[in-house]
Amino acid sequence: MKKVFLILTLVIFGIMSCGKKDSGQKKLRVGLNAVFAPFEYIENGQITGFDVDMINEIGKNLGYEIEIVDQSFDGLIPALKAGKIDIIVSGMSSTEERKKSVDFTDDYFVSKETYLRKKGNTAVTPTTLSGKKIGVQLGTIQEMEAKTINGATVVPNESTVNTILDLKAGKIDAIILEKAVAEEYMKKNPEMEIFDEKPAAIGMAMAIDKGKNPELIKQINAELKKMRENGKYNELIKKYGLEKNQK
Repeated sequence: MKKVFLILTLVIFGIMSCGKKDSGQKKLRVGLNAVFAPFEYIENGQITGFDVDMINEIGKNLGYEIEIVDQSFDGLIPALKAGKIDIIVSGMSSTEERKKSVDFTDDYFVSKETYLRKKGNTAVTPTTLSGKKIGVQLGTIQEMEAKTINGATVVPNESTVNTILDLKAGKIDAIILEKAVAEEYMKKNPEMEIFDEKPAAIGMAMAIDKGKNPELIKQINAELKKMRENGKYNELIKKYGLEKNQK
């Protein structure tokens, strides 16, 4: 009787285990800040964008279920280090400072930095930024860029939307944004205009906690290469109108 019970138990356990194996998937928790259209943004209550489509495609090919975790940009690396997310896919530039705490994939996009002012404010030009207040989102490469402007006062903010409101209200004189993001915000904020742009010195890449998963980095790099070769990458570039915004 004990032998029969043991056999039944093993059979049931085996069925349950097989079911879990067949239906279960590895999960990849993806951290991002969904205010950077067209890379990541909210539309009809859903988080979408170039980065989202890209990581979903990579996740599908590698057998991962993708779980999106939306939070503030400056909190992404702390969340990664704390184990709350597995990877950052949020237009993050692979700076040398960030490389001290995270591992980056190959670059997946190299953009342009765009300088914006209130429309008609010709007192703000590329040569008159000394003494001006420059608004940026906290923790971004644009904040680093602003700090290189001699004599300028850098005004960081957790929210790009609030930075734009400050510009419109005259509290700051200029904003630095990634070009594609700037163009998206300008559609809803025609009071702004671009007065300068320059190639970004560093590309965007995905980030994983340092030393934790070098194999996943290799797998993602291989998938990025495949996407460029099979046309899927260009398909997403065209879908989100990013052709003219690359370096």
